[in-house]
Amino acid sequence: MCLSTKAHALDLALPLTAELVHGSDPVEGRHPIALGPWSSATGVPTEDATGQVQEFTWQISGEEITTDGLLTALQNQIEAQGYMTRFTCFAEACGGFDFRHALPVGQPPEMHIDLGDFHYLAAASEDGETQAALMISRGGATGFVHLALIQPVATAEEPVIQSTRAPDVAVSLTDPDALIAELIATGSAPLDDLQFETGASSLSGDSFASLAVLAMYLAENPDRRVVLVGHTDAAGSLSGNIALSLARATSVRDYLTGSLGVDPGQIEAQGIGFLSPRASNATAEGREANRRVEVVLAEPE
Repeated sequence: MCLSTKAHALDLALPLTAELVHGSDPVEGRHPIALGPWSSATGVPTEDATGQVQEFTWQISGEEITTDGLLTALQNQIEAQGYMTRFTCFAEACGGFDFRHALPVGQPPEMHIDLGDFHYLAAASEDGETQAALMISRGGATGFVHLALIQPVATAEEPVIQSTRAPDVAVSLTDPDALIAELIATGSAPLDDLQFETGASSLSGDSFASLAVLAMYLAENPDRRVVLVGHTDAAGSLSGNIALSLARATSVRDYLTGSLGVDPGQIEAQGIGFLSPRASNATAEGREANRRVEVVLAEPE
């Protein structure tokens, strides 16, 4: 999901199961941003952000989804893109019922807020011209995320909403439950929605659902470490392919840390060239299958 403007860009990766259930048209106006918890003396201290206002609500299915994990993953991504956190709080520390009902944070049935399990986050671009407010909660096996984005009217553009779903290839392995279950059960899992051209180290395409899933897992498990292992087809020398596979794994690591806000200390990159093929290099399909990156648990559970 990419929300972009000429002056600022907010590019957030949500889990594969995220579904946009509400998106408002851009309207020039104001939106209150909470800068502190509710108190009986002052209510909720707010600042009105003015500009072009848009609101979005997502529902995210999955038993493994937690509000802590969603907050960590999204806050890491926001801060990695140059935004500063102005205020964040959790449930009762925010002010519970009174805090929630003092702010426009989405409406049911699209948005559900558990008063005992919600996070609020206010952030701003470095120049303060773009403001963002997140409300994160869950109900049953569904997570809920509400985003209010307030941009300068002079520079605001129509947001581009990209699908959070994986491409047709390897859908089963980019399902959050399947990918993480395989990683935990076997100690490794292929990131099959990543593609590389022969001889190239940069990622090809812009749909990296598996990386969003992996980033969420690492955010929810800060004690976990993984190794990204690059693989190539058999075109060229072994030494050249080892260097290429390392470059590919490093490219994926850079995307996870730079764009998705993953702690660099949780990820290592390695490359083994064509030493571990999973298909014959005699066919174009086999060579494409061998150009891959796998994630390996450094300390399997």
